[in-house]
Amino acid sequence: MDTLNIDNPSEATAAACLIKVDKKVLLIRHRLSNKLDFPGGGLANSESPACTAHRETWEETGFNVEVSQYLATTKNGLALFGCALDAGVETLPDAFDAPPWAKLEVKGLVKVDPFSIDEKSMRFADDLIPLRDGYTQIVINQH
Repeated sequence: MDTLNIDNPSEATAAACLIKVDKKVLLIRHRLSNKLDFPGGGLANSESPACTAHRETWEETGFNVEVSQYLATTKNGLALFGCALDAGVETLPDAFDAPPWAKLEVKGLVKVDPFSIDEKSMRFADDLIPLRDGYTQIVINQH
């Protein structure tokens, strides 16, 4: 029985950012699986989930984001945060290179419509619904 409290980010073991870019989201393409994933990773020491989301997003994308709202915790223990990015990413193509330091783990960065992909596109199939739900929450809160 899964006892993770999905409404509490302090129960998370990892954290990530959901970054809305126009009508798409910025995801990483994982090097080993070639599948899409959130920019994020495991909590370090006594780091808060929000700090982890910020650090891991920078490590995997090279972008300095502003971590704003907590959205959800996935079944895998990933705290998902809405993160703002003001770096002209909307002018970049839908697929572009990750920074050189991220290439061990990240094959590339992609902007995708979360409603045009299926669970097979995701590194973790169970992340598709939190991706779509989080995207919708960000849209609602920006108006």
